[in-house]
Amino acid sequence: MPPSPAAWREASPDGQAPSWPKPPSAPSREASPDGRAPSRPIKRYRRFPYYDYSRGAALFITISTSPRADLFGKVVEAQMQLSPLGSQVLESLEVIPRFNPGFALHGHVVMPDHVHFNLWLPPRLPDPVKALGSAIRRFKTWTSTLARKELGVASLWQQGCHDRICTSERFIDSTERYIAYNPLKWELGKNQPEFLRIREPLDSPRLDPAEYWRGVGNTELLYPKQKILSLRVSRRVKDFNRLLARMQDAARAGYAILSGFISPGELAVRDMLLADPMARLIRILPDRMALGHRPESRYLPAIQERRYLEIAEGNEPSEFSRAACLDLNEEIARIATEGEGVAVYWKAEGPTVIGEGGASPSGLASRHAGVVSPDQIFTQS
Repeated sequence: MPPSPAAWREASPDGQAPSWPKPPSAPSREASPDGRAPSRPIKRYRRFPYYDYSRGAALFITISTSPRADLFGKVVEAQMQLSPLGSQVLESLEVIPRFNPGFALHGHVVMPDHVHFNLWLPPRLPDPVKALGSAIRRFKTWTSTLARKELGVASLWQQGCHDRICTSERFIDSTERYIAYNPLKWELGKNQPEFLRIREPLDSPRLDPAEYWRGVGNTELLYPKQKILSLRVSRRVKDFNRLLARMQDAARAGYAILSGFISPGELAVRDMLLADPMARLIRILPDRMALGHRPESRYLPAIQERRYLEIAEGNEPSEFSRAACLDLNEEIARIATEGEGVAVYWKAEGPTVIGEGGASPSGLASRHAGVVSPDQIFTQS
């Protein structure tokens, strides 16, 4: 699993996560006990000028070979097998903190033609942008020398690098996950492209034939005989323990869980299902599936295991609003009940079965109208 963002806080002397950037018109008030703006303005830099570097910075950095040559090894079965030069590049990356006091290297990976890494810059550096530039330049110069000796390569890297400020723990989580799953993404995208191929138009009796549907993943999860539970969870639900227990029961009983996975409760169910190698899930996107669409990194293992499907309706982009969210929930319920399945709306007071399709299996207490006990739903017979 990718490292926790807590590791980033440990690298900061004051134990704080990186601060959110503030626009120039909103000076920081943290330096003044009475809440007034400090007398000294925040020092701005050309690189990310709206960011306050005085608190330190977490950066997600990518450096690519020129011209995207596969010099560092190859991906085999979702694992990176480094070449001799690739091993030297990895060693050079890992010693960046040794030559740059206060810097901390977190998630990092050497891929066939590029490197990704998360780098922490300590607070109160005299010139953080210059310090970062020096660290990157030293790394590129040294590895370029190694490449000339190893392979006779005149120019190893593309000019500059691509870097982004991580402005929240959620952003840090996302980049750590992206780095951890990068070999798998390469495996699916280049070695096994059929896994990430957009299938269109999707043909299933569960889907509205009047609409154009696209999907990525295992389309067999839409077969009429596949048991599907569509799930909508109210934002008023705060305790997820019963919800997660019942959805785990449903998954073990053979149901694929279908949802937009938008509300906090739905996201908690999604994370539980992704962690269970036997669970299957279908995610319906709130907007169209654009050309070249790729699922988020978190879904890649489930795609490879053929237990995940991502679908979207329509060809035109749409604005996501409350009305669109309600329409999405109705469509989710309809898809579940077009075949063998059940639609569940989980409210603060408990679950309500709002629809059934096909022949309901034994042990499913969905024939009761209104709110039923959570312990009655998907209790295996």
